[in-house]
Amino acid sequence: MEIGQVCYKIAGRDASGCCVVLEVLDKNYVIIDGETRRKKCNIKHLEPINIKIKAEKNTSKEEILKLLEKEKLIKIKKKKTIKNANSKTKSGKKS
Repeated sequence: MEIGQVCYKIAGRDASGCCVVLEVLDKNYVIIDGETRRKKCNIKHLEPINIKIKAEKNTSKEEILKLLEKEKLIKIKKKKTIKNANSKTKSGKKS
């Protein structure tokens, strides 16, 4: 594994997420980020693909997601910001 290596997480809570290696800790562990949480990960839980991107230890999550989207590996989901004026609350009553 090398810094900038793009992988898919194949085990754990973030399985099937696309991620990038940001730091190599030792022969078994790396720091990853992307569609997964930024965390220490066993390399046995990663499936590397033949793509590398420019990423460093201090690269922000937003920058990593933009780079992955540029490589057409993920699609960034846009958050909904407009609420319907007639929306109901959790209790089912109109607000």
